[in-house]
Amino acid sequence: MKIARVKGLDFKIPKETWFSFFNTPYPGHKVGTAVDVYFPKKALFPFEEGKALEIKKVRTPRYVPVREDYLMIFQVDGFCLKVLHVKPSIKVGDKVYLGDEIGELVVSGFFRPWSDRHAHFELRDCKDRYRARGGFLMHPKILKLVPTIKGNKFEVVEKTEHYYWLKPLKKGKKNLTPLSFDGLPIEGGLPHYHYGAIFGKRRKVEILEAKFSVSQELLNGVGIFNADFQIFANQQKVKGIGVYCNQEKIKLIGGEFEIGDVVEIRFLKNVT
Repeated sequence: MKIARVKGLDFKIPKETWFSFFNTPYPGHKVGTAVDVYFPKKALFPFEEGKALEIKKVRTPRYVPVREDYLMIFQVDGFCLKVLHVKPSIKVGDKVYLGDEIGELVVSGFFRPWSDRHAHFELRDCKDRYRARGGFLMHPKILKLVPTIKGNKFEVVEKTEHYYWLKPLKKGKKNLTPLSFDGLPIEGGLPHYHYGAIFGKRRKVEILEAKFSVSQELLNGVGIFNADFQIFANQQKVKGIGVYCNQEKIKLIGGEFEIGDVVEIRFLKNVT
């Protein structure tokens, strides 16, 4: 499945895999140069071919219990692919091809407690392969993958230590993400990552009757809006909801619920 194009190259992953361009606090995502892929098992190489140039461990912030992560750099058609959060199953010098296993997804010290295991990818100039900023702009493909949400009522279908998975009681036409406005998909960690993204040119965005202004238009056609609101689930104030590409469920962070509960989500805009 082709999910994006970057520097004339197609970025491909298996059809059953969910992913996110903007559901993260890190700067490379907010400017549209990175994608996180939530592979069900092993991380797979997303381009036609490449060669492993570097593999090393990196330290993570001191306040996080997990103190290390992994960095891999691949040569891809004159560029460098930076990969994080994957324990390598290959070695420097190995050639890899589309769909080849490159390692095991790990819990990283860069993750938030509610983060699921995933691989982080960004294509970069090989002379500037390490920084958090400076990657090449990705152009997402607007695929019709999952039903959209109708209304604001959901059922709790899974409970974990740090979050819940919710399914909408009513569904609409398929889109890239389950949340949309005016036919355009919306993605993000709302409001806990302080911004959201709409895949299309709009000056305003409406989510569950709350309206927001687009503050930045990226050159790939994605609009960034400030997530300046509070969120409530059945009158409980919660941290936020996570909306992903190719994932029909939404992630609810916070609150006290059980599997089978019906949850009504409401946004309350902050008053300045």
